[in-house]
Amino acid sequence: MISKTTPPVIESGRLRLRSLTVADLPMTLAWRNQDAIRKWFFHSEIISPEQHRAWFESYQEKDNDFVFVIEEKRVLQRAVGQVSLYNIDWEKKRAEFGRLMIGDSEARGLGLAQEATRILIEFAERELGLREIYLEVYADNLPAIAVYRACDFSIAKTQGGVLYMVCGSDALGASGEFE
Repeated sequence: MISKTTPPVIESGRLRLRSLTVADLPMTLAWRNQDAIRKWFFHSEIISPEQHRAWFESYQEKDNDFVFVIEEKRVLQRAVGQVSLYNIDWEKKRAEFGRLMIGDSEARGLGLAQEATRILIEFAERELGLREIYLEVYADNLPAIAVYRACDFSIAKTQGGVLYMVCGSDALGASGEFE
């Protein structure tokens, strides 16, 4: 099992995913509050530094919520975004994927969101033994949907302008329905 006291570092050819730290909060808050990014979050209001810090303190206490900072290692050589696995149900071996954003404007359009998604899903399946990863995305967020489809997510259902997508060996569970 993964823990915040011994967080993993996940690497691919050009990316490193490392755990979010308190030092990252100003950067991630600035990314999250960009109009072009926050419009895709279900809670799309501007977040204050105090709200972000309070969220982080609560996050630190959870053993089923892991935020990773995406670092590009070759060209930009800096943090460029974030991605998360959360609502992890260790018993059912499933988790929610999300909070994906490429906040650094120079890093957009380079395929980093797709690569980060792919390596985090592979880590979740291989190292954590998760059999199902699911997410929710606005049906009109076509760039995100393209990333998710390229990483083997499929649409389980659509409701109220939101797609529910799943991937993994137990993607639709025994009942064949999205929970």
